[in-house]
Amino acid sequence: MAKKKRANYSKDFIYLIYILCTIFILLLSIFNLQKLDQDKSKVLGVQTTNDTNKEFWKDFVEKHPDYIDGWLELGRADKVKQIDPNYFQP
Repeated sequence: MAKKKRANYSKDFIYLIYILCTIFILLLSIFNLQKLDQDKSKVLGVQTTNDTNKEFWKDFVEKHPDYIDGWLELGRADKVKQIDPNYFQP
């Protein structure tokens, strides 16, 4: 009889451990979802204006005058043709 009681206790203990682990996982999930709602991620560059963007490209192109993409950002296709006449040809 003592072995049956021990077997029942071990089954009950394992069942209790399963229930506690399930509750623990559920609580962690709920906490994580609440944390995600609180942390509103910010996107870099949302508040930039075209003026600061243009100023950046002007400074960058002054330092690197052969950078074609910088001239394209500034809208200077004529300067791009001076650097590489074959740039716009397929």
